[in-house]
Amino acid sequence: MIEKPDIKDEKIILALEENYSIQVRHVEFLPIGNDAASFAYRVQARSGDLYFLKMKQDLSNFAGLFVPRFLNDQGFEQVIAPLPTKAQKLAGELDGFSFVLYPFIAGNEAMNVGMSDIQWTALGSVIKQIHTTELPSDILQYVKQETFIPKWSKIARQLHEQVNTRNHHEDDYQKELAAFWKEKNEIIQTLIERTERIGTRLQQADLELVLCHADIHTANILITQEQDMFIVDWDDTLLAPKERDLMFILDEDTIRTREEQLFFNGYGKVQINQLAIAYYRYEWCVQEIGDFGCRVFSTEDWGESTKWDAVQEFMKLFSRGDVVEAALNISLEI
Repeated sequence: MIEKPDIKDEKIILALEENYSIQVRHVEFLPIGNDAASFAYRVQARSGDLYFLKMKQDLSNFAGLFVPRFLNDQGFEQVIAPLPTKAQKLAGELDGFSFVLYPFIAGNEAMNVGMSDIQWTALGSVIKQIHTTELPSDILQYVKQETFIPKWSKIARQLHEQVNTRNHHEDDYQKELAAFWKEKNEIIQTLIERTERIGTRLQQADLELVLCHADIHTANILITQEQDMFIVDWDDTLLAPKERDLMFILDEDTIRTREEQLFFNGYGKVQINQLAIAYYRYEWCVQEIGDFGCRVFSTEDWGESTKWDAVQEFMKLFSRGDVVEAALNISLEI
């Protein structure tokens, strides 16, 4: 989230010192990330060590803690895992927030700096190893399983009806987004309907479910100055068809670009289920429409920066080459 939560830094420092074996010099809020219920901080210890702190209002997917910790312990050095507390827990509690502490990676998002040929192939190899990892039962019990019921569909439908029936808007952000939304009415309706229709078909399909990061776009891959590669943000971890992750790699529904070929040189031979790729592309659009729409139209007291950013990001979804175009371009009878 780009706006700082209403918690004093001193309380955060005290909570960290009570829960971890570190003495904190200061904490710095980082206006990064796309999760409306998550806040990031850079933590500097008196020893000079740096940490990354994530504070979440809703820690509902415990697999996002246990899975990366397990993978890292199994030798997946590229996986950034939460650090245990003194009580050997992977999260603490403070004023209604859960907080999770990680090592701080001084790197840039691969989305911004790009990836070398070696890194693309290495990423393919790591993702393949993750997809073939078998979790122990004590961790597996926390991992959600794909249902092909799009959880944001109902919210997107409600917002769609609200935008098209309400004439009064509480602020300029709602007014601006409502006008743009109505311009895209037909497309938004199509996205919602196709997501639900494809999901219903996939509920009847016999697809292998594997361990997925589930949000493995290049903004969640960090590249350090030494060219080391790290995978962060495991909050959406679930058991799903491999296409859940591969959707972020493929520009279309087949291997076409050089980067894709390099990735699959590491991943290995694979048969892509086009219907699953289609579902995840459409479902991603509906999720973003619902999420950004909620930040503007909900009754929660979001700040102006959050609302402005949500309007801009919503509009960007429909830009040339972005996720809506990627979904609509899939050549599949749906």
